[in-house]
Amino acid sequence: MNRLLVHEGPTLRAAPFEELGNKVAMRLLTPRQRHELESLATRITYKPGAAVYREHSQSTAIFICEDGALKAFRDLPSGKRRVMSFLFAGDLFGLSEHGRYLNTVQALTKSVCFCIPREQLVAVLRRDSELEFHFLCKVIHELRALQLRSIIMGHRSASGRVAMFLTMLEKHLPDDSPRHVLPLPMSRADIAGYLGLSPEAVSRAAKELVAAGVIAFSGGKEVRILDRKRVERLAADV
Repeated sequence: MNRLLVHEGPTLRAAPFEELGNKVAMRLLTPRQRHELESLATRITYKPGAAVYREHSQSTAIFICEDGALKAFRDLPSGKRRVMSFLFAGDLFGLSEHGRYLNTVQALTKSVCFCIPREQLVAVLRRDSELEFHFLCKVIHELRALQLRSIIMGHRSASGRVAMFLTMLEKHLPDDSPRHVLPLPMSRADIAGYLGLSPEAVSRAAKELVAAGVIAFSGGKEVRILDRKRVERLAADV
């Protein structure tokens, strides 16, 4: 997940509205639109652990991930950390409420992002309806991702939540990556914070899946899908 792509400007990826026979997210922006956004943007590289912005800080820009992996999270009054989403290449983030960012976003791996000033972006979207539509498609894609997380949180079993998490990760793989090998740039605690489980519960569920021959881990930062049908059945058994 940390390999740099050939630089070609910002792009957005989103699941299409219509049925296309596959589940791979589509690239939305044309070369002209990518060039226009790049002319507004600053390309920034973040080291692992670096914060892009923090919750409640003033919102001045929208971000598009070009490469790498990041997490969006909130620290709750109880002291727990709730991971709201994981962000990958083609993801849009930085939406705000009343001029303040809603979450903290932190790089999990070396990550490259385009930082686009909000006011300049709004001006471009107002005069380019096609580009505005693409941004709307991406925002709807993110809403679907939030709905999926709500479904994951309602899953009865920990192994089912882990299975749903793996199917979510698969959708973020680059087009040329093998579908059965999933990078895991996030920690066990991050996964637990996303799934609403304890780190111990995540470990037990993962061990159950390994023992059943459903998945296998490689080096701690990669998981292989050995039995896709079983993963899909566990994920669907809500």
